Amino acid sequence: MQFSDLDIQSIHKVVGAFAPNTELAVAKFDAGRCAYYGARQGGKEVEQIDNHASVFEIGSLTKLFTNAVLAQLACEGKLALGEPISSHIDLTTRDNVQITFESLATHTSGLPKLPPGLLWQALFKRKDNPYAAYLEADLLAHLANDIKIKSQTQHEYSNLGIGLLGYVLAKIEQMSFSELLQKRIFEPLKMPHSFCNWRDVHGELVMGLNTRGEATSNWDLGVLQGAGAILSSVQDLGQFALAHFDRIHDWVKLQQQITFEQGHTKMGLGWYVIDSADKTDKVYFHDGGTGGYSSAMILDIDNRLGYIILSNISGMHKLKGQKVTELAFELMQN
Repeated sequence: MQFSDLDIQSIHKVVGAFAPNTELAVAKFDAGRCAYYGARQGGKEVEQIDNHASVFEIGSLTKLFTNAVLAQLACEGKLALGEPISSHIDLTTRDNVQITFESLATHTSGLPKLPPGLLWQALFKRKDNPYAAYLEADLLAHLANDIKIKSQTQHEYSNLGIGLLGYVLAKIEQMSFSELLQKRIFEPLKMPHSFCNWRDVHGELVMGLNTRGEATSNWDLGVLQGAGAILSSVQDLGQFALAHFDRIHDWVKLQQQITFEQGHTKMGLGWYVIDSADKTDKVYFHDGGTGGYSSAMILDIDNRLGYIILSNISGMHKLKGQKVTELAFELMQN
């Protein structure tokens, strides 16, 4: 199984629109079989490279892994999705509003996208590493005093919410978020090039590029690691995809179940679920972006088809930040 000429043309077109040293790593699944393709903008032309084991920040694809841990703990009876998180850890919210595990997973907790002041940090003070100084004390103080929780019936994407979920799961298991992912996901699924801290990476870490095509800092996610801290390769992420194709684990089945539906928005635990045009198949999707990277994962579970894309294209591009997401859907249509 190989990449088609049309696939390669689509990949090269995206890479060719960016600065020298921009690269894409792509995993393709067809009937559950996997192939890889890598491309780099060499300056004069786009060249094929072997980067299937190279490590990139995966941004919000991390949310799929945070929710995979949630599904595991639910399947083991350590928590119930409908329970408030305060039944497991000592945590106070303004006006004593209860937040459930499921509402965090489906972005219906009423929490804002970002904690107070973080957008200002991202735009001005710490734009190269905006989450680094946001620590546990900040999170707990903001929840208790500053954050007014809005409607818990509407879907509002929240990095704060999934970051909080990762924090709570780690507290329940009495280990760091990094240790939690290693124990429950990376080691069992044989993902040796996956990490929660860029300083721990062994192997080739691809340099992230900012919106000007210049080398930029890797991100530290502070207390909100569950929202976007993971670095990985398409080869490793392929192991996670295969687990979802095989459906041999109860947690995978639970993660794929639709737990929220409103209008055109359907969600499993972390997954956005999209119906095919004829309503016969479902596509599971998520994407991600950081200051130096963009990513996407799109899977047709029933037909064992899909793509994983990692890149060092900045997710902060105003006009080009969605190119990797658009490419994922284009490849599926191919």
